[in-house]
Amino acid sequence: MADFLDGIKLNAEMNYFIPSLLLLLLVPTIFAIIYAILFRRILPPKIFNFFIVPVVIIGFYVWAVPMEIGFHEYFRATF
Repeated sequence: MADFLDGIKLNAEMNYFIPSLLLLLLVPTIFAIIYAILFRRILPPKIFNFFIVPVVIIGFYVWAVPMEIGFHEYFRATF
């Protein structure tokens, strides 16, 4: 059986990067699920759908603050 990942070497830096990305997917999803459980029956559909995006953005900020990854640091490191 061929090992397709044979040429990929994960160094110590990637070991810290991968769990933070998994948390990036998990935290906003949890925020959206909690929002849906609490407000799906209370709010009208148009208002409920409108506020899904801000709830996910708040979930992103909850992830970004402990990771110390803000927009300023991201763009400063990129450019």
